[in-house]
Amino acid sequence: MKLNTKTIFPIALSMVLPLLGIYANPDTESIFNMGFIGNWIVGFITCYALWYMLWELWRVKKTKYRALLFVLGILACIVVLNGLFFLFMPDGVENSLRAQSIPRIIFASIIFMIIQYALKTQENISKLLIEKEQIQKENYRVQLKALQKTVDPHFLFNSLNTLRSMVRQQHQHAEAFIMKLSDFYRQILRHDDNSTLPLSEELMVLESYLFLMKNRNEAAVEVKFGVDEKLHSLHLPAMALQIVVENCFKHNSMTAKKPLTIEILSTDSGHIEVCNNLQPKIEETESSGYGLDVLRKRYALLNQQDGVTIKETDGHFLVQLKLLKR
Repeated sequence: MKLNTKTIFPIALSMVLPLLGIYANPDTESIFNMGFIGNWIVGFITCYALWYMLWELWRVKKTKYRALLFVLGILACIVVLNGLFFLFMPDGVENSLRAQSIPRIIFASIIFMIIQYALKTQENISKLLIEKEQIQKENYRVQLKALQKTVDPHFLFNSLNTLRSMVRQQHQHAEAFIMKLSDFYRQILRHDDNSTLPLSEELMVLESYLFLMKNRNEAAVEVKFGVDEKLHSLHLPAMALQIVVENCFKHNSMTAKKPLTIEILSTDSGHIEVCNNLQPKIEETESSGYGLDVLRKRYALLNQQDGVTIKETDGHFLVQLKLLKR
């Protein structure tokens, strides 16, 4: 069992203080007539009992009552110890011990109370820090929950419009489209309480999303994967890949002649890269608030300030997402 500070201090002090008393007053051994070990055992028991008596008095909430109890406790210890001297020691020895015991008990009590005050203060600070950390975690959880609720409603509306068109045309993939749309939102609801997801589950969500987007845009989309399976157990903020890929569709035009090409790769540095060719839309897309800025905030709430890295060249736009160990 691991000993904590509250256990170590009384034992250490109860061992050391009697030794200091014996060496400071060599006559003690002859007075007690018990030998060095016997005198030390008596001192150890006295100090140990005194420590725990004072420690229990710290439980009293009101300071003025606590101070009074400290004084009464020390006096009671002096009375009890001197009563034992009176009962078991010869008269001359008893008077000598009484004179020595009073200042020693007072001195030990002062040392004990100073150390206990420091321990209690440290204990209170630790409790406050734990409470603060718990409040911060709860605050983070609430904020993450709020950010995860900001799924782009336009995606659902557009998907339903696409589905209506496919049903009217009796498209061969209409049923599969319904199943994938249902599966996509089922996964969103299932992972609603998760702040992060394993990369393997992120890829499953992304697969459903890409199926829907490819059916909406036919041959205008090309997606390439190059993710190392060894990284599948690492985590990303929930739905992070879908957010980044959705950003590609939102801000770029696509046709069969000029398809939007998206590459999803893993790196040796522990990142997932999403890279697309730049084909900006002529009209500025209305922001839904569910983009890279929100993803940065989610990384920050997970204590990762460098979770999202953006690199833009003349022909490509690249987003790096940091993989997390959970």
